[in-house]
Amino acid sequence: MKRSQKFLLSLIILGGIIYFIVQTTIKAGVFNSITDIGDYRLNSLPSMPGVEDITIDQQTNIAYLSAHDRRNPKSTGAIFTLNLNDSSKTLINLTDRFKIREFRPHGISLLSIKDKKFLFVISHKDNKNDILKFQILGDSLSYLSKYSSTDFVSPNDILAVAENQFFVTNDHSNRSKWKVMFSDFLRIPTGNVVFYDGKISKIVSEKITYPNGIALSDDGSKIYVATTLEKAIHVFEPQTQTNLLKSVDYFSTTYAPDNIEINKNGNMIVGCHPKLFAFMAHKKDAKKISPSAIIEINKDNFEIQNTLYLNDGQQISGSSVGAPFYSKNGKQNLLIGGVFDPKVILLEKK
Repeated sequence: MKRSQKFLLSLIILGGIIYFIVQTTIKAGVFNSITDIGDYRLNSLPSMPGVEDITIDQQTNIAYLSAHDRRNPKSTGAIFTLNLNDSSKTLINLTDRFKIREFRPHGISLLSIKDKKFLFVISHKDNKNDILKFQILGDSLSYLSKYSSTDFVSPNDILAVAENQFFVTNDHSNRSKWKVMFSDFLRIPTGNVVFYDGKISKIVSEKITYPNGIALSDDGSKIYVATTLEKAIHVFEPQTQTNLLKSVDYFSTTYAPDNIEINKNGNMIVGCHPKLFAFMAHKKDAKKISPSAIIEINKDNFEIQNTLYLNDGQQISGSSVGAPFYSKNGKQNLLIGGVFDPKVILLEKK
């Protein structure tokens, strides 16, 4: 190879490295400025650390919260309930009485079908991961069944679509610590989405970079999957016969997305991490705060994204979910949880 060709090749490689570094810093939110946004009355409610996911029954205004102290991975987590109509705003542990071994809940999904209500819960264990199904009976849970599969490698969030059927996002396709770090640093698409049909599981979409939250559109025609490290959301159409996910759209988000909830208008309410490097530091040290954000994405035009809440992390750090609920006057309120903080914050529109 001639010297000029080697020089040109070196420039191309250097340019590629610089481009990758710039893109990584942009997607990580390094250049984001944080100015408080949110016209709400704030109420901070103490909780078990790590309320990573929240879903709210819009018919009853009862919230279900998945909590686990993720800085103490061997600890036992819990599912809590919070009646948003009750002025006391007290969190109640619904799973303590079950004494489930190695119960470390992560993503949850509420399913209402045939006048019954079910709560599906991802539970991490030392050597495998399970999906637990509970039936909601008034103000308590009844444990029904457990689903296991070798396809549940690193489950993050779940979307229940029938009594024994659900989609699960695997944020990585392996559990090796070093492989996970390597793939995250290079933003290698090693994640996937798995569908369980009641008997067996199968991968229905793959090669996704850190798939995180998953949600069903209000008309049931599309499935949204957040990719945190790409600062974007995939839009899929589930195929009826095969249950494979057909990619139909992909769009960038204001901040790196985590869990997705759907409000009464069919818009996405997304918990976000404005600064991923700050979140990584917060993961290692609770004293290092990480900004939090909640955005609303218009279901008809994904480019219309409204920041509902933004804070430098003093109020709550590392927000992973913003679950919407409504006051009697119809105003949209938010219940926000974080990956590590020992609290949730209740935001009621002024």
